[in-house]
Amino acid sequence: MTECCGTSVPVLRDIAVPVAGISPSVTVREVVGIFQGDATLLTLPVFDNGQFLGIINRKVLIFKHLGRPFTMELFGKKPIKVLLDEHPLAMNASIDINSALERLIEADPTLKTDSFPVIEETSCIGIASVAELMMSISRTQAELLQTLNCLTARIRAEVENARNIQQDLLPVDSDRFGHIAVTAGMTTSTEIGGDFYDYIRLPDSTVCIVMGDVSGHGIQAGMVTTAAKASLHTLIAAGATTPARLLSGMNNAILATAHQNLLMTCVVISIDQQQRTATIANAGHTFPYLSRTSPPCLERIEEVSGFPLGLESDGVYTERTISFREGDRLIVYTDGIVEATDRTGSQFGYERFEAILQEHGEGAADLLKRKLFAAIHAYSASDTLDDDVAILIASFDTSSQEMT
Repeated sequence: MTECCGTSVPVLRDIAVPVAGISPSVTVREVVGIFQGDATLLTLPVFDNGQFLGIINRKVLIFKHLGRPFTMELFGKKPIKVLLDEHPLAMNASIDINSALERLIEADPTLKTDSFPVIEETSCIGIASVAELMMSISRTQAELLQTLNCLTARIRAEVENARNIQQDLLPVDSDRFGHIAVTAGMTTSTEIGGDFYDYIRLPDSTVCIVMGDVSGHGIQAGMVTTAAKASLHTLIAAGATTPARLLSGMNNAILATAHQNLLMTCVVISIDQQQRTATIANAGHTFPYLSRTSPPCLERIEEVSGFPLGLESDGVYTERTISFREGDRLIVYTDGIVEATDRTGSQFGYERFEAILQEHGEGAADLLKRKLFAAIHAYSASDTLDDDVAILIASFDTSSQEMT
């Protein structure tokens, strides 16, 4: 037996039927009698002093050699060696049944062969029936299909568990930290996405918001986002609270996890409610937007950007600090929103994105978030997208009390 997907695949040794050999001196008539006495016997191996010489096939003997008139009278008393097939199609006992069928078809495309000798070392250990070969392949395929179905179900369950774990790692959709209201959402193109976001309360009424986008999807991308999340909280617990230091620490964690096979763009923003400022560091992520109400304006923050996380060790990132006051709003997102395509392949783009931000920028943040997701799905005309999409909106609002 050989192994395939956890299922044993028979080799020719498993299906070969031992058959008592005959001497080359046995007469043709005696051989015909042997075949007539056993209707299941297809081929007889011929041995001389234990040495395998060849075979006599029932069908060839009766229909080819003895099928014409008077041939029995001509050959009946002669030794069977005169009709011996000395160079039959023979196969090694260790060949698996699938490979055996390939060799059989290559040697006999019309499949006139009904059986063949199975050889181990220099001896014939039995005869393999082509019919049994086909049946064995059919049974094995059925077992493989059942195994595949079981594996598929198990993989689906494991992927679902991984998806649930990833979802559990995300914060609640909406939260409030003093005067900072945050709402976020994400839709993934596969069961396990490569986008993630988080918001964390830091000392001195500071709030840290983070968004990342792994260059890929599936379980590997999910592992990278998990490493990013874990390293983020570890760094904060160790006292690293500035955006640049957090990106540098997360970079080393992702490099150790993905070994440069996957990268992550990431933006970290620290909002100081007392100073009414926002400090931004960017590792190759899409530029966040700042929406102000007084005076009304929409600005894309492009001044700071560095290499994606996981590209090189000991990455150094710069920061920019901006004012962030009553009525201001930060919109952070992944590139899946601007790169969403319609049926013609045209991208959603920044122009459409900014138009929605301007139209609904002064309304409720949750409404803006829902409008953005609805616009993307409407544009792509599909419930599923080609890439993950994450959106996070942080608003400075002194009119409401902190959520509990």
